[in-house]
Amino acid sequence: MTFGSYLRSAWPTVAILCVASLLTCMVLEVSGTGAPLLSLVACVLIGSSVLLLVVDYLRKRAFACELDSLADQQGHALWASELIDRPDFIEGQLAYDALCAVSKAANDEVAGYRRQTNDYREYVETWVHEAKSPLAAAHLMIENIEDELSAVGEDPIDEEVLFSRVRALDEELDRMEGYVEQALFYARSEAVERDYLIREYNLKELVSAALRANSRMLISARVAPFRRNLDYQVFTDEKWMLFIFGQIIQNSVKYARDEGASIEFSACLRDEGLATERVELSIRDNGCGVSAADLPRVFEKGFTGAAGRSGKRSTGIGLYLVKRLCDKMGVGIDADSVAGEGFTVILSFSTNRFHYFE
Repeated sequence: MTFGSYLRSAWPTVAILCVASLLTCMVLEVSGTGAPLLSLVACVLIGSSVLLLVVDYLRKRAFACELDSLADQQGHALWASELIDRPDFIEGQLAYDALCAVSKAANDEVAGYRRQTNDYREYVETWVHEAKSPLAAAHLMIENIEDELSAVGEDPIDEEVLFSRVRALDEELDRMEGYVEQALFYARSEAVERDYLIREYNLKELVSAALRANSRMLISARVAPFRRNLDYQVFTDEKWMLFIFGQIIQNSVKYARDEGASIEFSACLRDEGLATERVELSIRDNGCGVSAADLPRVFEKGFTGAAGRSGKRSTGIGLYLVKRLCDKMGVGIDADSVAGEGFTVILSFSTNRFHYFE
């Protein structure tokens, strides 16, 4: 900042000092003050004004130079509050405080994006690792099927064995498709823009569609589905909710018991007539359940619990993603469980349509 640019910015102060000096000299002249004394007073006033402006310029120049230097070093802009000292004049203090607030907000945002990037990178690494398993299994099954078909001329083909291998191959491809769909919705959950449309749907129809989409998995694992009291209308996005139901169903299948496994969808209306009125959907299975110590962490990213660590091929992404998508849509979610007896996911749909557009 040059002295000329400072004077241009401080012209009201300069004008006031000039007018004040001129008025003082005029009053002294009218009162009969002699020329020598009048000249002395005029010199003192002018000198004092110039000195005041110079001192003020020097105080502000240091702060302005620091700002100019910071502007030239864009990489250090986020650390402005650490690189610049707080000035002792009011305008500079206000500017410094505003700069600190902006710098903190920018640092927080950058840190958030870095966490998001790291989380996404970790997820991709986990996803690639998990996706290799069904692909390797599929390749092996295809080789076995090719061997069976190439030996048709030598020995009669065992159709039942061949069909079982085709079904197993189909299951591995379903797993792969599930991983691809999960990756797609993970990317959507990280996006800033809104990728869903809230409309009114019949809960029973949504649950039935989810069960049909996952029927092959349920049949293969011998998990019996039940639907009770689902005749309610709920506000949600069909595509996202079907994915959420699918993740919960897959989670139940993964931890299902060997005999008599089941999953039940049941709903009820809570707080009827109140502002908190909602349709509460409980999705309950009778699998291995979750311990009381692990229950508060079931929606954490990467958390698999004791059952997941004992060879159930769990990534700890499914329920985390379910929670993220529910939070985005304004659907409440909670979990309950008794170890060894089963696991329950509770979804709450507000009946107030304006709840979803706040």
